[in-house]
Amino acid sequence: MSLNLPLILLIGLAGAACVMMFAWGFLLMRSKTQVAADIVTVVKKERRTDDDTFILHRITELLGRPLLPLAQGMVSQERQQGIQKRIDAAGRPEGLTVERYLYRKAGEIILYGGLALYLLFSDQTLLAFVSLAFVAMTDLSLRTDANERQDQIQRQLPDFLDVMAVTVGAGLSFRQALSRVCDSMPGVLADEFRLTLQQMDLGTSRREAFQALRARNNNDSLGRFVTALQQAEELGAPLADALVSISQDMRRDDAQYLRRKAQKLNPRVTGVTAATMLPGLLLLIGGGLLLGGSMDFGSVFGG
Repeated sequence: MSLNLPLILLIGLAGAACVMMFAWGFLLMRSKTQVAADIVTVVKKERRTDDDTFILHRITELLGRPLLPLAQGMVSQERQQGIQKRIDAAGRPEGLTVERYLYRKAGEIILYGGLALYLLFSDQTLLAFVSLAFVAMTDLSLRTDANERQDQIQRQLPDFLDVMAVTVGAGLSFRQALSRVCDSMPGVLADEFRLTLQQMDLGTSRREAFQALRARNNNDSLGRFVTALQQAEELGAPLADALVSISQDMRRDDAQYLRRKAQKLNPRVTGVTAATMLPGLLLLIGGGLLLGGSMDFGSVFGG
């Protein structure tokens, strides 16, 4: 069989294009675009209601609601405090509370655990393990929301502090300046500071309110900001100068954070590149061998 170079190239390009389209579509389904993330940070989001709850979460909540007293008795108070901390770190999605988490978790164990047992006794071992993995759906959702929320806080913190320093330098008090900046720069960080202001309005001291802010968010930059702010207050340093200095430190931290995040993306980029190019390359080589060789397909298939 004679070598047909254009046909070989056409086969290789077609294979590579198919794999690229599949990889790109899979990436779009699994991730949100940066434009959408930026829009979310600019437009103030309304708090989600029960009608916005994912349909599978509604089913598991209905199944697990009668078991709430049993679940509360099995979970210690310390564990419930840890659950509340995880919910706060995720931004309290769908108005989630500790009670809703507990009976949703009980419903997940009943629904997906029962389905896994049925599939296991039906000799569907692989599907049984897949079904059992859905027991961790709520925990995985909380972890994903918490990571996304901390990324948004990391991006918004330097600009927020810059505007805060200018507002304080204009003569407003700290609480008035913080409220003004929260209104002018809505987003995840503004929501956290607004909650801190509400706690202060209810009688909580500034120190305790900001310590609660640090405890709710697993963000090193935000924690250092709270520490530096408290130290500036104790030492009597000018607040505007302290905010400018903190903002500069936060920008350096943000640059280092982006570098670390880029380093974590390198293996993913390598994996996507390999998954995209390797099948097309194998198809190109295999097509070249088949078209350029003198293989007798009749003898191979017994003809």
